[in-house]
Amino acid sequence: MAEETREVRGRLPKDLKIAFEIACARLELTQTAALEEAIRDWLQKKDSPADGK
Repeated sequence: MAEETREVRGRLPKDLKIAFEIACARLELTQTAALEEAIRDWLQKKDSPADGK
């Protein structure tokens, strides 16, 4: 069975959006896959006890 998904929306500065699109194209990676990786990394970083919280 396919994993259930939800849409995430946000606004970014134009230059950051363009850099993201270019990086995804160079890496032959979908923007969805790159966003999922970035969010997982961010969540892991925020849960890390090394951040002093």
